[in-house]
Amino acid sequence: MSADYPGLRSKMTWRLIVPLAALSFLNSIDRVNVSYAAVRMMPDVGLTPLTYGFGISSFFIAYLIFQYPHAALLGKFGARRWLSSSVFAWGVIGSGMAFINDATTFYVMRFLLGVAEAGLAPGMTYYISQWMPRKFRALGVAVALASVPLSMVVGGPLSGWLMDQANPIGMSGWRWMFLLQGLPILIAAFVAYVYFVDRMEQARWLTPGEKEWLAAELAKDRSASDSVGVARISDVAGNPRVWLCALVWLCIMTGAYGMVFWLPQVISQIAPGHSNLEIGIISALPQAGVMIGMLVNAWHSDQTQERVWHVGLAALLAGVCLSLASFAGASMLALLFLIGMGFGLGASQGAFWAIPTTLLQGRFALAGIALINMSGTLGGVVGPALTGAVRNRTGSFAASILMLGLLLIAAFGLLMALRALRPAKILREEQFT
Repeated sequence: MSADYPGLRSKMTWRLIVPLAALSFLNSIDRVNVSYAAVRMMPDVGLTPLTYGFGISSFFIAYLIFQYPHAALLGKFGARRWLSSSVFAWGVIGSGMAFINDATTFYVMRFLLGVAEAGLAPGMTYYISQWMPRKFRALGVAVALASVPLSMVVGGPLSGWLMDQANPIGMSGWRWMFLLQGLPILIAAFVAYVYFVDRMEQARWLTPGEKEWLAAELAKDRSASDSVGVARISDVAGNPRVWLCALVWLCIMTGAYGMVFWLPQVISQIAPGHSNLEIGIISALPQAGVMIGMLVNAWHSDQTQERVWHVGLAALLAGVCLSLASFAGASMLALLFLIGMGFGLGASQGAFWAIPTTLLQGRFALAGIALINMSGTLGGVVGPALTGAVRNRTGSFAASILMLGLLLIAAFGLLMALRALRPAKILREEQFT
């Protein structure tokens, strides 16, 4: 037998990670499809830009507040019941967006959607950590995360196409789009209940030899964790490494959310006179860079078992490219910088979670993962709003882009501070002390 069980990494990717990625894909479309509906929805239900913006923020506020409660429910009820119930809830609420009729119902439905979706990212990360040894983990998380930019490439054209279709019940196009996009999620909830299991021992698609090898590898990971005593909640909340990870994730995700919600408008300034379809296609190029960066950097990080430099240099690349784009004006060069930014941003996200899931072992892993992930969600509250405020004050996107670039460069500095606390142990993924 080789150091790794033959074929097991690929098997776990297809049988565990890809189904989780499919749920993440549906989740991401369900979260952002409101931005495509907004043009028709706002006049239909009497939303102003202010009330629409508050509704978007209400989603992220709920998403931030309810991540830890989701983690507690996952720990209490197990992955299968928690996951299927969560998916069913956000499928019902996503479809229910078809029936909003004023600002109040818009606020309520977006807040409830945030409540339902809040646990998926930290819960998925924790679930992967309970099945995949650390040596497999970065690529596993990256494959799941890559579904998010893919959903943004696919979701825009899909949402627009659905809104343009005639429907048999005479609904407005945007209502029909919400209704139809919620139905596959409801089906996925039932599939998740049947397909996923709580423990590796229950997985019929693993052979006894594979289960034995995985159990031994995971036991070694847990043994290393237990030896340094990461067991009390105070060790999570009071550990400076945890807060450095949280700040790094805040900077990275502020940049990511800023790109998600403002990129089409930035592209329209870089490439004026293009149609909406052409702007959508051009906007997909940086998102493609995100996917490629996630997968390539995570694969290389797993091969070398090095994490901090893989994340840090990727964030630095994204920050430098974004900063240079702010000075490039309306040119092809600016677009190339944005594609480079997408690659660096995806690369930093793809390898990042191998760091905190190494640090946070034992029975408080869920709390630590949720804490760090909440800081990234805060980027969803701050990033788009701050970008818009700077854009409104200056009259252009140049200052906004530069601000996001500097935040990504700051993520590199924070990672170097994390590395300086215990460089050898962090670099080789041994446990923190």
